Amino acid sequence: TQSLIKDIKNLYLNKAVNFSDHLLSSAAEGDGGMCGSRSSWVSDYSQSTSDTIEKIKKIRNFKTNTFQEKKEQLIPENRLLLKEVGPTGEGRVSVIEQLLDEGADPNCCDEDNRPVLTVAVMNKHHEAIPVLVQRGADIDQQWGPLRNTALHEATLLGLAGRESIATLLGCNASIRKKNAGGQTAYDLALNTGDDLVTSLFAAKFGQGLKDQLAQTRSLSLDDC
Repeated sequence: TQSLIKDIKNLYLNKAVNFSDHLLSSAAEGDGGMCGSRSSWVSDYSQSTSDTIEKIKKIRNFKTNTFQEKKEQLIPENRLLLKEVGPTGEGRVSVIEQLLDEGADPNCCDEDNRPVLTVAVMNKHHEAIPVLVQRGADIDQQWGPLRNTALHEATLLGLAGRESIATLLGCNASIRKKNAGGQTAYDLALNTGDDLVTSLFAAKFGQGLKDQLAQTRSLSLDDC
């Protein structure tokens, strides 16, 4: 409401300036032209102002309705799941499992289109990660204009996200997935300069290299 009032005030201010300029211009042309044009302009001004106010109201109502529709689209189980892994939730595994059993979607999103897995990570509920992934959550799902994955978001938390990083990597989250800025989660880890965080990725890279060597060795033996 306050924002709407502000928009209307700015509208009237701009109109008043334009009206004043128009009167000065008309006065320079002569009194007769001024009287006739002023009457016409006042009428146009009033109608234009009324139309613009209605447009502002419609835009704000549309935004409010869209937000409300998103909330209504969330079934009760999804709302409760998002709440459990949200800032006021406790991230209890037993509660999460029960909600999933009752029909909650492991890939549901909040009003900001954040996947529930990302919500859990951003609120440091690392214990919820394996449950959600096992029940079908897309561990590499991207969201928002930055197109970050849950692993990106965990890395941005720095040391506070270490447990989530370890859990996500343990659940085979992609370390090669890039966000809109062309950065992997490992790139973000290097930017933080936190040795404990980067060591988690180094260990994952090391394990990946070992797996590749083992696979190569197995193929070589099969050829013998």
